[in-house]
Amino acid sequence: MNLQQSKNYPAQLVFINGQQTITNSLIVADYFGKQHKDVLRKIDRILNDAPSEFTSAHFCANVQNQQVGTSQRDLKCYHLTKDGFMFLVMGFTGAKAAELKINFINAFNEAQKRLSRTTHPFERQRMLFTWEAGKIVSSQPIDDNQFVTSREKLVQYIREPRFLSVDQLLEISEAANQQIATLARMADKQARLR
Repeated sequence: MNLQQSKNYPAQLVFINGQQTITNSLIVADYFGKQHKDVLRKIDRILNDAPSEFTSAHFCANVQNQQVGTSQRDLKCYHLTKDGFMFLVMGFTGAKAAELKINFINAFNEAQKRLSRTTHPFERQRMLFTWEAGKIVSSQPIDDNQFVTSREKLVQYIREPRFLSVDQLLEISEAANQQIATLARMADKQARLR
């Protein structure tokens, strides 16, 4: 992968978790072509050698459910901040490792820009992530006036006091009544055809 291609990868290498940009040990191992157990071993050495104030702020143990062959199993991995990532990959050497480090740094910086890009100091960036097999396959920002829910919970949200304004409820009511009328006409037509 070259630097040009890496611009398509920020969401796959780095993601936003609350107010922090992070990656994980599975992504690092996969991207650098290393076995995950070797990356975990290196992290364990860091956790033993570095001050706990640093490691607790930049390395967070996590368990992910992974498909291995035909069975599912829990797999230990670590979430890492940019500083944790930098500490981990300092020892990775060679031209290829240097290029991959730059790609990751660019991904962290791009995610940080997305996180801090606000027009108002109290505004925040909300993101919707799609995960497949323990990896983020896509991400997209969500505005504060957007929300994601299941069909089953939609009615609960509509009934929630002060969740929607009177104008929004009237608009929903009008749309629902139009849809009901359309469905009733279609059912009536089908009944006449029988």
